[in-house]
Amino acid sequence: MARPSLSLHPSQGVSLGDNVTLRCHLPRLAAWVWLYQEGGWSYKKRKEEEQDTTEFLFDSTKREHAGRYRCQYRVSESAEVSEKSDPVELVLTDLRYPPSSISLHPEQHVGTGTNVTISCWNKGYGATFFLHKDGSSDPIKHQIPVVEVLQTLPSCGDPS
Repeated sequence: MARPSLSLHPSQGVSLGDNVTLRCHLPRLAAWVWLYQEGGWSYKKRKEEEQDTTEFLFDSTKREHAGRYRCQYRVSESAEVSEKSDPVELVLTDLRYPPSSISLHPEQHVGTGTNVTISCWNKGYGATFFLHKDGSSDPIKHQIPVVEVLQTLPSCGDPS
């Protein structure tokens, strides 16, 4: 059975209290759809009519909604269940905290093959840092720091 895919709407910039929709895209019509939060709960939705998309709405998101999610489905005429989708991660920001700081070393232009260190930090509160390449919603680095994140990216060059 073909695997579903899962998407978040909006896909980024979600703050505590915002509404979020997780949309499970099904490669074939399904009567049952499950949404799983990794390390947490699962939710099953029975569709009165078979559909190729199922939505799960989080109304006024809370901290416990943050995490990685997957979905899977079953068609009505079969007992077979699909594989789970690839995960999506719901990241929630808390606007009560000031933004983190970031710096680069070296600060000047660098040539191809030069190591670049990206430092991220905050003032007195724990945080998870997500390093994104401009134009992409998928983080290239995700780290929970002890005090400060220092990430060296070797051979920076072609930005594509």
